[in-house]
Amino acid sequence: MSNLIYTLYPLSCIFIPCMLYMSIQRFGFHQKASGIHILWVFIFLYYVYLVLETTGIGTIWEIGMYPGMTLEKEVNLIPFADGITISLVLNIIMFMPLGFLLPLLWEEYKSLIRTAFTGLLFSLGIELCQLCNRRVSDVDDLIMNTLGAVIGWGIWLCFSRLFKLRYGNRNKSFGNLDAAAYLLLSLAGQFFLYNWRWMLTITQP
Repeated sequence: MSNLIYTLYPLSCIFIPCMLYMSIQRFGFHQKASGIHILWVFIFLYYVYLVLETTGIGTIWEIGMYPGMTLEKEVNLIPFADGITISLVLNIIMFMPLGFLLPLLWEEYKSLIRTAFTGLLFSLGIELCQLCNRRVSDVDDLIMNTLGAVIGWGIWLCFSRLFKLRYGNRNKSFGNLDAAAYLLLSLAGQFFLYNWRWMLTITQP
């Protein structure tokens, strides 16, 4: 039971806000999206969940829990002060699926600039949330995450030309801001709804 809660609780913090958005778009504004597209959105959201779980972003419930924290120790604004490490390479790999999935699901992300900018903003949101816990907010992560999104976009471009992909009903979405809304709601859901201390109290015997 505890393992189920450990998995479903953080996942629900991301999925519930996004599903509410989807329901409002579909039933409140009577906009429609194809079933296959919605299935791919679920895959996209699960990927976002894995990224947020891996990066360990801070939450509102952690503000003030670490009185010894200082910006000088928790923020690095000097690019590659320690060189290129394996963790930075892993950051590139982690964001490559984002750069691939965005143009695969939403036609407006055929633009490299839009995809790179979205990757940058999503990464920035993660780094800002990490100011609430002991994770270091690092400009290197910002650079490498954005680079990963760009490389992922390049892989999508090769993939789409190789298989001659075209946008149609498979990619029909609610609107042009869907991807941004899902990323923002995922971050907000994790930041405001996820309280790991509460989860520990209800799972301990």
